[in-house]
Amino acid sequence: MEAYLISKTARKSAFHGLGLACLLSLAACGGGGGNGFNLVTNTEPDTLTGCADTDSCASNPNLQIGGERPAQAQIPSDYTTTTRYPLLILLHGFGASGALQSGYLGLNARVDTKQYVLVFPDGTENRNGSRFWNATPACCAFSEEDQMVDDVAYIRGLIEEAAATYSIDPERIGLVGHSNGGFMALRMACEASDLVTSVVSLAGSTFEDDSSCAPATNPVSVLTMHGVDDETIPYEGKEFDNTGYPGALETTRRFAAHAGCNNTPVMAANLDVLGAVEGAETEVLEYTGCADDTDVTHWKLVDGPHIPFPWVGSSLDLMVDWIVDHRRG
Repeated sequence: MEAYLISKTARKSAFHGLGLACLLSLAACGGGGGNGFNLVTNTEPDTLTGCADTDSCASNPNLQIGGERPAQAQIPSDYTTTTRYPLLILLHGFGASGALQSGYLGLNARVDTKQYVLVFPDGTENRNGSRFWNATPACCAFSEEDQMVDDVAYIRGLIEEAAATYSIDPERIGLVGHSNGGFMALRMACEASDLVTSVVSLAGSTFEDDSSCAPATNPVSVLTMHGVDDETIPYEGKEFDNTGYPGALETTRRFAAHAGCNNTPVMAANLDVLGAVEGAETEVLEYTGCADDTDVTHWKLVDGPHIPFPWVGSSLDLMVDWIVDHRRG
């Protein structure tokens, strides 16, 4: 990986300029920004309990949760309190929004067909008006003020409030994140594995130093998806003054190790994911032998950019199935 030898001031200026481009194009930014990082240590409950455990779920629940940082929710049109639904929380890219990201990935359109509860929050707005998640030193809290935002606690609170509001299956709680949202989703796999059972990260990465990923108390199923031609979050990762991030293959390998999988992945059949690329362009690597019925898989989107479009509909179905079908053992 190439070492980028520019000053921190120049790096921040570059990211501020890139942030505007991200806002206009739904991109999320990575690499650089900030001198410190506040790693949060959480007290993890033994189990997640909610209204389904006390038969107190409302048949017509409020579709906004999150208090002072409201998040929108969508439930199946035939929602019933007698069914326990998977919970899917969507984390948008830098400068985007939950609603915009949900439409891009077709998640709101699949709530009925796949039968899940969808929550799509917005990150905090920085001084330039761009929404971000305080995920890792590389992405995407660029000021000391932004680095004080505790998004781990916020997302944990959303999960707990969703369980208190909707009839949720606590063994199927998944996060889907794009770029900055992918970084954040993977951080939650490190620090909130008592709640999070599966993660899908598109064009995201994790801490440069694996020791910064707090030891997980439970294995988490992880699907990483990354375009080889991604120019925003390079597939190979970046080394940069303690604010870099590993490449897609190394990121996947680390979470396979955290889940107790076998060391060597196996090749599976290619998938047709990118509508703009002819044929089954996406290579699939699967780690086997993981603990507690978890799985760790990597989709290498050959010729894929940072924001793949259009998607092949069946590939988005498979992405959702990763959350819906991966019940913790």
